[in-house]
Parts: sequence; structure tokens; C-alpha cells
Amino acid sequence: MQEKEGVIDLFDWAVDYLRTLRRMILWAVFFMILGAAAFSLRTYVQYEPRYTASSTFTITMEGSSRQTDYTSGVSYYDSRTASQMEKTFPHILTSSVLRRKVSQEMGIPLTEEMEIQATAVEKTNLFTISVTDSDAERAYVVLQSVIRNYPQFSEVIVGKVDMQLVDETGIPPRPDNVKNYREAVALGALAGLALVMIWAAAVVFLRRTIQREKDIREKLNLRCLGSVPEVMMKKRSKKKSYLVLTDENIDQQFQESIRMIRNKVEHYAHANRKKIFLITSALAGEGKSTIAVNLALSLAHNGKRVFLADCDLRHPTDRNILGLEKKDGLREALEEKKEGLREVLEGKKSLKECVLRGKEIGLEEDSTFSFLPGGAGMEDGSELLGTDRMREILEQLREEADYVILDSAPSGLLTDAVVLAKYADAGIFVVRRDFARMDFVSEGIDHLAESGITMAGAILNASQERHDRKKQD
Repeated sequence: MQEKEGVIDLFDWAVDYLRTLRRMILWAVFFMILGAAAFSLRTYVQYEPRYTASSTFTITMEGSSRQTDYTSGVSYYDSRTASQMEKTFPHILTSSVLRRKVSQEMGIPLTEEMEIQATAVEKTNLFTISVTDSDAERAYVVLQSVIRNYPQFSEVIVGKVDMQLVDETGIPPRPDNVKNYREAVALGALAGLALVMIWAAAVVFLRRTIQREKDIREKLNLRCLGSVPEVMMKKRSKKKSYLVLTDENIDQQFQESIRMIRNKVEHYAHANRKKIFLITSALAGEGKSTIAVNLALSLAHNGKRVFLADCDLRHPTDRNILGLEKKDGLREALEEKKEGLREVLEGKKSLKECVLRGKEIGLEEDSTFSFLPGGAGMEDGSELLGTDRMREILEQLREEADYVILDSAPSGLLTDAVVLAKYADAGIFVVRRDFARMDFVSEGIDHLAESGITMAGAILNASQERHDRKKQD
């Protein structure tokens, strides 16, 4: 079993890596271009031409036995003599003694960059002497000096020799190495791509976020109530668009995911006799308000009396998610009803004056959906939420509704959710995939746990996991 889990984890890691790499595609292009430019510049700056001047000789040693192949006219030495020449002559040519002699004759120092080499053709008296330098003319002049001075050094070691020129290059007309910008561009682009691939691997390896449903169960020790898929919205205007079930063009997979979450919430509520659910998240931007609104709408669509209260007094957004500001036919009617929970808690308005029924916000005539907006935003709403008036409101709603959905501020940042948790029956934690760090999520859940609230579970938002179920019409 462990082996299978290991294989699955490796597969999941690979999938996460490819997703991360895909999101970093622009960085990959940038670093590939940067790498290509850097390698090309290095080729231009560091380029040093290398010229090789060479001469090929036949070398004859006095006293050596030689045989001639009359068919080809090439002379061959016996194996012993040829072996001696093959080992000795290259060593003499590249010795430091010869280099010093040539340096004195030329009046210039022979640097390490200047290469003097000698190669012998096996079992023959053919030898090639080559000098490689950054200056073509200097390479040729040094070669001639080597040829002039060589015999006197070789005579001491192997005896008198006779060198007959067979072929030479003269002053090299072109360098051995050329500026290969194509190769530099290719290597630079590969280096840039490799850098981004390593970067992506490090991000996936070090990332401490929730990625999939099983992470909620294993890392947060919470029941996963479901996952909401990531849906790309088309930008039709400058105003922000929200996913809401009242939109006729809403994605079918999104609808299905909300229905599945609704069914699990209903089952949990019936089994544990819960009515008031607090919905929150660790950080802002995780989509908890969108899920709270759609869960309430889905419960009402299933025939339940549902009351949605926007309890995020700092940034109330449920009114915008429901699209109340965009509905032309309702705009004037709702203009006078912008007050909400804040004004009720401050005693400026009654609950009845601020509650919006389903019919008032454009739902069906027999809609069982009710909505209490947050009202005017305020910097700190925790004091108002902790009053006895809030407790009285929730007790009243408990009697009037089958379900009460409280959309709270993020528990990882503010105390509002902890205050509300004292009045709620159960909590639902929304976690956006690959968004908040694991420690933030854990701290947000721990803050709620301090109030003694029972956690019904968590919802994974913006999930990219595959759903094998067929889309419903």
C-alpha cells in the first residue's frame, strides 16, 4: 500500500510541477532570451582567434635500416627504429629546452597559450610539427624557428637526422575557431530554460499550500465537503464579475460542485441537528463569500428556508455577488435599502427593515431565500458582532429559517470570525488551492477552535482536479 501511495504522490508532484512550469512560461521565455543574449555577448567578448601553422617532414636517421615499397615509393623503417622515432621526436619538439631556444631567437616569450605539437605517423618517418597561436604570422614565424633549431637538439639524443619538407600551410589564412553565435544562442536558451525548470521544481518542493482534497483530510485533519472548480470568466466590462447560480450562463461543472457541497451540508446538518453555519477562510481572496452566497442559493433552490447574513462588516461583498447593483429593474427599489447588519446592530434600523426577500432581489415569487446585507463598511466590526443584539438576531433567525449562513471575515487575519463562532452551530472553512500557506490555514482553524465551534469540514476552491462525473443539463 505504501508503494502505491508513493507512486501516486510522485504522479501528483509531477502534475503540480507541470502546472507550475506552465504558469511560469513567460519567465521561461524571458530567461531563454536573456541566456541567449548573455552567451552571445560572452562569445563576442571572450572570442580569441586561434591560428595553426604546420609543416610535415620525412626524418632520416643515420644508421637506420629502411625498406622501400616500390609500388608506392614510400620508405619504411624497421619496427624498432620507427618505434624509437615515434616516441622520441615529439618529446624533443615539445621540450622546454627547445622552447627557450626559440624564445631567445625570436626575442619574445613563448606563453602557455602558444601550443607547439609534434605528431608521428605510426611506423613511418613522417612527422608533422604545428604551432598554434592567436596571431597567424607569429605562429608561422615560430614554426620556422622550431624547424631551424630542432636538428641540434635531436642530434644529442638520437644522432644526426635529415629533415625533408613534404608539405606546409604557410601563414594560416583563417582561424581554426570561428565565432559560433548559433551554438551560443542554443546553449544560452537551454541554460535559461534549465534555470526556470529548477526554479519550478524548487517552488513545488518548498511550497506549503493546499493542493487537492486529500491535503485537507491529511494535513488539516478536516472532512472535505467538496471542491469547486476554477472557472475562467470572460471580461465583459471593467466591473468585477462573480460566479453566482442565478446567472443563466453559469458553468455546469460549477453548478454540480455546489449541489454536491449542498447535499453534504444538508446531510451533516440533519445528522448533527445543526442550523447556523459560519463560513470563513484563512485569508481574503479565497472565495469564501462566493461559496457562501451560492450555497445559500442552492439550499433555497432545494426548498429550504435559508437566511444569508453578510457578517463581514469591514468588506461586505455579498450584495455585489448577488448582482443587486447591476439589475436595472431593482436598482431604484433597492436604493433606499442599502442598510444592513451594521445599522441593525447599531440600533438605527430594525431587522425587518434591512432584510431582502428573494422576490425583492429578482428571484422567483415563491423563493425561500432571504438576505441581510452587511451595510456600510467599517474598520472594526468585532465589537458589534460580539453584542447581545447579535445573539438575539441569530436566535430569531434560527426560529424562522431552516439554515442560516453567516459569511464572516477571514479568521486568519481578524477576530470577527472567532466572535461569530460562539453563536454558530458549525464552521465551514474555505481553502483556495495553492493560495494561503499551510501555517496561515492552520492558524485560522486554530483560532476558530478556541471558541469551541464544531468544524463541519472544509471546501477546496479553485480546484484543478479532474471530475469524472458527467455534466448535468
